[in-house]
Amino acid sequence: MPLVKKTYREIANDVLTQVAGGEVTEEHVYARGKPLYRLANTPVTRIQSVEGVSGGVRKIFVKDVDYRLSGESVEWLGGRGRPDEGTRFTVKYLFTKPSGISDLNPGSVVRTVVEAISREVEYLYAQLHQAYLSGFLDTAEGEALDLVVSLLGIRRKPPQPSSGFVTFGRSTEPEKVAITGEVHFYDGSAEYDLKRVLVKEIVKVEGTVGGSPLTFEKDVDYSLAGRRIRWVLGGRRPDERTVFRVDYAAYQEIVVPKGTKVSTVSLRPEETRVFTTAAEASLRLTSEGKWEAEAPVICAVPGRSGNVIAGTVTLIPQPVMGIEYVINKGDVTNGVEAEEDGELRERSKHALEFAAKATRPSLESAIKAVEGVSSLLIEDMPEGVSGIVKVIVDGGDADRIQRVIDETRAAGIKVEFSRPRSVYVDVSLTLILYEETSSTEVAKEVEGLIRGYISSLGIGEDVLYSRVVEAAMSVKGVWDVADVRFTAYKERAEVVEREKANIEISSEERANPRTINILFKARE
Repeated sequence: MPLVKKTYREIANDVLTQVAGGEVTEEHVYARGKPLYRLANTPVTRIQSVEGVSGGVRKIFVKDVDYRLSGESVEWLGGRGRPDEGTRFTVKYLFTKPSGISDLNPGSVVRTVVEAISREVEYLYAQLHQAYLSGFLDTAEGEALDLVVSLLGIRRKPPQPSSGFVTFGRSTEPEKVAITGEVHFYDGSAEYDLKRVLVKEIVKVEGTVGGSPLTFEKDVDYSLAGRRIRWVLGGRRPDERTVFRVDYAAYQEIVVPKGTKVSTVSLRPEETRVFTTAAEASLRLTSEGKWEAEAPVICAVPGRSGNVIAGTVTLIPQPVMGIEYVINKGDVTNGVEAEEDGELRERSKHALEFAAKATRPSLESAIKAVEGVSSLLIEDMPEGVSGIVKVIVDGGDADRIQRVIDETRAAGIKVEFSRPRSVYVDVSLTLILYEETSSTEVAKEVEGLIRGYISSLGIGEDVLYSRVVEAAMSVKGVWDVADVRFTAYKERAEVVEREKANIEISSEERANPRTINILFKARE
């Protein structure tokens, strides 16, 4: 029998009725073979109604047909009109008893005390009701839901920080260091590594040939390959088991330590995103003639807010010696929020499907269980080709996802795993405000709602014009919305523009918000 939560007014009325006499509702459990059920408050003057479950259906029983008042008890009569075995039925009846308390008007001492106690009892009922709901998969929330699903061996997926790569660099050459008389022992090898990594040029190589000192000639006796000195075939070489000395110029090595912080730039401090390098990186001369180093970064705060587009990470809060600039040449993505209650419930309900394997639901459940997976689309028989399943997954470790697919797919079925292509969406709209409304606060709130809506879209979900208008109109102070335009940037430089129309997203794409341009217009 589910817990019935009583309201404050119901509790207060019941207590006042008990104190002064009057109407009361009482519960009993029906047992077969027991026709009489004595009522607690006497003397009973009249039964108002009797309700219960009969034949699995809620029913109001008929007086003198299904039951009657027999002295101070309810007596069930013969026939089909009886409650189901073991179920509860409620009796609402009138009774009278001398109590000496007659003033139950608002403000009286008795009513004030009763109402104060009833308020506390109502709070107790609320706590009991919440505890009751916390024991079921469909109604538990938050930590209570975590405890329920733990019985299935399932844990809520935590929020994942965004990750990607940034490039550190400088526009000029690093400082040069002169190395004099670096000693190497000649043992007949054709190549020898110099101690410095970033060798610019060899100035001089000296050694002993035929027992006499000799200065070797570049490109005749030796050559430089990276940081290695190579002896030229046919050229002169030092005597066996002698030493040779090398004078050379090298670039000062510039290292970006692990844990270096970089960030985006914003006029609003709360919108700045900070990232930390996950590995050490050293500047090297690239094929384009630039001195750069690429380092992996992770956002300092987990969640989708750390996903940023290329070219936005440009600041080094604490400068690194020798580094002149930083930039992310690609998007920093894969940041996801903690798994929501609804998603966790759905995944838990399909937990047993994974054990069955070889089914589409089991494949979906297995991939969703991988940490970091934020969106998933499964397409069976793409382009009508049987035996092939296309899986598009956003977020999560690619190797882990591929391993889960191989473990779950049916024999003879080819599963093609890929990532969605990003479609960056610019939104431009005009807000018509009430005169007393602050445009700055409204713009901030509208932009946040629009970004949140587009970021929440899964793979293959269109950007709906109506939802953007709805988000803007929900902000207090907005009277109307006009001139809504979308500009979507797809791969291969394809640009799609729409005015008062949806942006269509294919099954292999996922929308991401970019620029939200908000204009204002006075209400006419």
